[in-house]
Amino acid sequence: MVRSMPTGGWIKLLLTIFGFGLLISVLTSIDFGQVIDLIPRVGWGMLLVLAVACLAFTADVASWLMVCPDLPVNLRNLAALWKVRMVGEMLNIVTPAAGIGGEPFKALILINSFGIRPREAIASVLVAKSIILLSYIPFLAIGFGLMLATPHLSEQYVIAAGIGLCMYTAAISGFFLVQSYRVSSSLGRRLHRYRFASKLERILNEIRAVDHELERLYTLGSCRLGCALGFAFFGWILGATELLVISTLLGYPLPLADAWTIEAIVQLLRQATGFIPGSLGVMEGSMLLLYRAYTGDESVGVAVALVRRMREVVWIIGGMIFGFSYLYGSDRSESGRFRLF
Repeated sequence: MVRSMPTGGWIKLLLTIFGFGLLISVLTSIDFGQVIDLIPRVGWGMLLVLAVACLAFTADVASWLMVCPDLPVNLRNLAALWKVRMVGEMLNIVTPAAGIGGEPFKALILINSFGIRPREAIASVLVAKSIILLSYIPFLAIGFGLMLATPHLSEQYVIAAGIGLCMYTAAISGFFLVQSYRVSSSLGRRLHRYRFASKLERILNEIRAVDHELERLYTLGSCRLGCALGFAFFGWILGATELLVISTLLGYPLPLADAWTIEAIVQLLRQATGFIPGSLGVMEGSMLLLYRAYTGDESVGVAVALVRRMREVVWIIGGMIFGFSYLYGSDRSESGRFRLF
């Protein structure tokens, strides 16, 4: 008997097909032979691209470590969280879950690897994600300011970016306030009056426990939270630097201000289209339009996007290797629990 594919599987398949359709549309709209000629220029410079991307990734990991008070801040734990985040980000890229598909797995590995209680692991993952999203607001705001000063982009681009900045800021601020003011616990108390809530008592208790842990993490002190935001913001800057490095290797160097603006817009579109695995086709299309405006050559934008895809493939492979090591390899202890070292 042939089993039908789950609804989630069909949705993922359709979104992946849609992304491939966008990608093909972009590639057929340009001289792809010119793109093929550009990419070999990167050569051994790909190692430099990977090094900058690795630094950006490490900055985000350091930001996460700052909001894990139960873990001492040292290189050992930084390396451990690096592996955990690699697995989570691999899943974030390949799943249509708006960049959060790997977050539950990060929490699960924390629980099994470090012996951290579930509520603490979940809270640390939520806070770490919130810090990265919050740090993007000033990065995007600076990009918007640079956009206003450039003659390359039309008024339509500027207006769209301004609307995106306002919507993103409102959405992330709301997400942050929900955590900070324990809205989930308040909702649980309201539901508790109803008869059916007794069946949800265990879930409501866990929600209240996670909210309590979130409150504890957000009151760690201005020093640790400030460091977390600083590391996360530095990670966004390194993302723009990666774009600058790739452009330079391809023979089209950009000022940092232009690379910053392009990165800010591309990341905004990627987050808005996170339901498409890897924002397939979206990054290529946005790079095409932006590099056409800044360099006059749309093929360069597609070449930059494809080089980034090559770097993402390395990230995906690394995440898969670490992921399988947790499941089947030496990162699993004799008791059946995962371990990192």
